[in-house]
Amino acid sequence: MTAEWRHVTARFHGFIANLQPPAGRRWAARKAAADAATCLRRRFHSADGFPPADRSGAGPGDYVVIGGHGKGTAIRPGRTVDMLYVLPAALRPHGRPREGAGPRPLIQDLAAVLRARYAAVDVAGEGWIACAGGAAGHDTAVRVIPCFPCAEGGFLIAAPGAGWRHANPLAEAARLRLADRVSANKATHLIVMAKAWRQAHGVAMGGLALELLACEFAGLWTYQRRSLLFYDWMVRDFFFWLGLQGRRTLPVPGAMETVHAGDRWLDDAAAAYTTARRACRLERDNRNDDAREHWVDIFGPAFGDAPAAARPYTSLPGAAPWRAPPPPLVPSSELSSAPS
Repeated sequence: MTAEWRHVTARFHGFIANLQPPAGRRWAARKAAADAATCLRRRFHSADGFPPADRSGAGPGDYVVIGGHGKGTAIRPGRTVDMLYVLPAALRPHGRPREGAGPRPLIQDLAAVLRARYAAVDVAGEGWIACAGGAAGHDTAVRVIPCFPCAEGGFLIAAPGAGWRHANPLAEAARLRLADRVSANKATHLIVMAKAWRQAHGVAMGGLALELLACEFAGLWTYQRRSLLFYDWMVRDFFFWLGLQGRRTLPVPGAMETVHAGDRWLDDAAAAYTTARRACRLERDNRNDDAREHWVDIFGPAFGDAPAAARPYTSLPGAAPWRAPPPPLVPSSELSSAPS
């Protein structure tokens, strides 16, 4: 292995491991979702005997864990779990949206049921219900979104305002798995690192847009089959590429919907790219402490707190860990003038 970049593998191995919620927290998130579903089931499915199962698997059920805890991309602290709650088809609105046919009456009905169990229930404008204080000793909050199954697959879910939209969480998860297969899990790794960046800087980018862009980049990146030794370059190149993706309209997997990437995060992406480019140079020269400071500037204290890897990273079969000099990139000053 080359004498340069001697700290990169252990550094990013430790960082990604440190971002993952511990097993107990992941179990608590699943348990919190199941408890919320049990509470709602008594009111909405007591007569039809609906199976008390998480529908994110292959079988039927009346709820689906979505978001980071559903896809394995949650990061610490991981104290909130998102779930869809599948309502009886008889309650589904029909025809064009009109006053009284939107999700608000149903959301209020769900909130009334949940208030009997949770100390704090808040109806948000985004179409979901936030619940906290369900049981002593449990600090996981649950965000519940009402939905109905669609014949074409996926669900009709409550949307911001008074409307509904189509979503397919199973297709979204399949898109992530495909991106991981072609990139040796770099899509998931990139998503959790990008979430740490978003969290550290309050970046105004939606979670689904961030996930879709990370999956796309992982499938395009030159070194997608290389080892963690290349992760400093991956971060640098991702933020450069991200700075060119503003105002895009992204198709949602398996759904008849799109999500807008927006552009309020472009300055954050440009700043992260500039810092990552400097960190890559420091990594090449094995300036360990200086490089770490730059990564902490991007990702926050979670990077500085990351433990060293417990064991060396094993490269993929046929993927040599050596690295040649990095290819030239457009200077960060050009990001602001790049086309959308």
